[in-house]
Amino acid sequence: MRNRLISLCLVVLVGAGLLSVSAGPAAAANPATYGPFDPRIELAGHWGRDDDTAITVNSGSSVRLRFTGSQLGALFDTSSITVPAQLYVAIDGQAPVLQKVDADHKVFADDLDPNVAHTAEILVKDVDEYENRWNVPLQTGIVLKKIELAPGAKLIPLPTTAEHRIEFYGDSITQGVMALCPELGSDCADGTKAYPHLVGEAFGAETNQVGFGKQGILQPGHGNVGTAAESFGWNLAGFPATGFDPGAVVVNFGTNDAAYDSAEFTPAYVAYLQKIRAADPKALIVALRPFNGTHADDIKAAVAAMKDGRIVYVDTTGWLGAGDFNGSTHPNVQGHQVAATKLTAVLKGLTGWATGAAGAVKVSPQGPEDATCSDTALSMSFQGPVRLGVSGKVQIHKANGEVVDTISLTDLASFQRTVGGARTDFDQVHTWMYQAVVVDGRTVTVYPHQRLAPGQVYYVTVDPGFVVGNPGISNWQFRTQQDPKDDSHLTVGRGEDFCTVQAAIDFVGEGHKATVDVAPGLYRELVWVPPTKPGLTIRGAGAGKTVIGYPNNNLLNGDSAMGSVPQEQSYCQRRVIPQSDRFNCWRAAMAVFADDFTMSDVTVQNLTPYRGSQAEALFGNGERIVLARVRVLGYQDSLRLQGKAFVTNSYIEGDVDFVWGTGGVFMQDSELKALHEGYYNQVRNIDDGPGNIFVRVRLTRAPGLADDSVYLARAELSRFPTSQAVFIDSAMDSHVKKTGWQITSPNDCAAAGQIRFWEYHSTDLSGRPLDTTARLACSRQLSDEEAAQLRDPSFVFAGWHPVVPRLER
Repeated sequence: MRNRLISLCLVVLVGAGLLSVSAGPAAAANPATYGPFDPRIELAGHWGRDDDTAITVNSGSSVRLRFTGSQLGALFDTSSITVPAQLYVAIDGQAPVLQKVDADHKVFADDLDPNVAHTAEILVKDVDEYENRWNVPLQTGIVLKKIELAPGAKLIPLPTTAEHRIEFYGDSITQGVMALCPELGSDCADGTKAYPHLVGEAFGAETNQVGFGKQGILQPGHGNVGTAAESFGWNLAGFPATGFDPGAVVVNFGTNDAAYDSAEFTPAYVAYLQKIRAADPKALIVALRPFNGTHADDIKAAVAAMKDGRIVYVDTTGWLGAGDFNGSTHPNVQGHQVAATKLTAVLKGLTGWATGAAGAVKVSPQGPEDATCSDTALSMSFQGPVRLGVSGKVQIHKANGEVVDTISLTDLASFQRTVGGARTDFDQVHTWMYQAVVVDGRTVTVYPHQRLAPGQVYYVTVDPGFVVGNPGISNWQFRTQQDPKDDSHLTVGRGEDFCTVQAAIDFVGEGHKATVDVAPGLYRELVWVPPTKPGLTIRGAGAGKTVIGYPNNNLLNGDSAMGSVPQEQSYCQRRVIPQSDRFNCWRAAMAVFADDFTMSDVTVQNLTPYRGSQAEALFGNGERIVLARVRVLGYQDSLRLQGKAFVTNSYIEGDVDFVWGTGGVFMQDSELKALHEGYYNQVRNIDDGPGNIFVRVRLTRAPGLADDSVYLARAELSRFPTSQAVFIDSAMDSHVKKTGWQITSPNDCAAAGQIRFWEYHSTDLSGRPLDTTARLACSRQLSDEEAAQLRDPSFVFAGWHPVVPRLER
């Protein structure tokens, strides 16, 4: 899921000056820096990724973030730039300030209040249409390396997901060229005043605004950009665009194709529509008549030739008048506003999407008559598009007026909470950064810091402006239900004992054995099972129905976040590898530190986006953990198991080391799916005990993943020389590396005398024996007798006989 950015309404800055910039002395010593793909930073538009550098060549692209500290700046790469791109930077809803990206280091503000959280929005006003913006090294464009904050400052997680996505493809009109004044060049161009940006704002949509000056269906664009078809699906040369899955795609081409006749243009336009349809099979595609009418009949004919009810020709005749242009072709600010109003009405009629202010609100839970869970979240659903304000708070009050919880958009403490009573290695309660406020379409959900008292009446107040345009709420009342009397069998879900899995776990008494049944639904929460609660069983309604998910990760709560936190508050309990495991227990969506834990028929997913950092979905750090019929979804480090664990009839997906840990794991009759090139397994044996044993697993791959691109397993010899990974009777697609295994530190089989990379009877997915002659020299094939022993989990676990829970329906 991509994050959305709902843009502020920006005003034209007449005669706006540039902020002063310092490359050295004025910059704070040891500033805090964050890569642009940090999941707490929201990018919108076409952004290519070069390692951890974000690149855009499109006007209208944008960045939004919330942060603490007194300073905001950015680090760019301008080494090849000849015509700097221009930005608008708006902080805390104030008027935006014009900036040119003409230096590697820019300070946008350095006198902010350090005691509150701030909101910043950075919009790309213009990327020059003439200079090279397609082939690296770029002569114009944005090459963003880091966001820079004051020393010790933090990013605040306030995720927003748009209800709708709209993609625009066009020429200099879509780019916003000459919107401000009748001259070519960046000073008169403004993508944030162009009709695509305005339409996106009207719907509160996430918008991809892709406009290249001079480009057409057959006409290449300026700046070394090819034709529409040649650039489609790319951010820039060498950087393919990720799927956007728009609800609507708007095409405005033809103006620059006047030199081509109908016989050339019409089939090329049909081919372009086919390309869009192949990429976005469900999207509404709107083919606009160019505002000057060029090739109007040909575009109408091309749409008819597609015979696709979801491709619509829109006649723009009469939309714009003589006063709506700067020059003969390019709309001015007024013209773009007129066009946006007309197109918004068309899209609204075709889709039924809502526009305008947030409007009336429906709150939940509501009313004291029907009691709700004491661990309930608070939701506000609006009639129209939603945008969070830059300040304001939500407070929960007892009936007597006493405030029991506050969630403020500007207070860092509002975005910290404890989970499950988790304690550090120094027996101090650990505090997580968490997402206290989440916007999903038209719904704002607020997650309190703790469970409320049972059987009580509460009321909620919401400050004016917490949601932009909302006057506030003061009459929101609800009642919590009584706690269950018995903790041996608990239920989770709407109308059940608890609304969250964590509240049910918290309710179980220390040392008590309990079963928790979780109803179908998505439970968006951090889950922690403490070591004081062994013998817990969690049962879902089916892995396709019950989903526990959270976007926790290394940047939010792991090594990157904990490095400056005192060790008393940050060091993990039960560290198997004391130094390496100092902080990495805090970054999983779900962590189990209890022994004798069983979970079945549940999906556990880390919602951190691809390449968003190390982020376990499920971390098991107890002894005798059983997982049956579970789905574990993530990217890097999806499933981590440290003690004895048995996994059966399950599905795990990821890319880098997505099954890993220190050993004692037996997995059978399961599917491991590689999403990108990388490693199925990283094993870290610290002794010569059992490692990771895979029996009758299927190693599959995502569509498009290349052959010979994924290792079975890897290990560091210098740290974990006795590591063991074994694949027995397993089926593998041809994306598995022919060498199979990787050793590092050193990459030398002469030093790998104790490594245990073993394999037996591997086949392809059709059951045909694999040729394993090219496997790593220090791996080996097992004998029949050795394989027979390792197929038996009680042999691997030296006496422990895992009990598989029954399938409950």
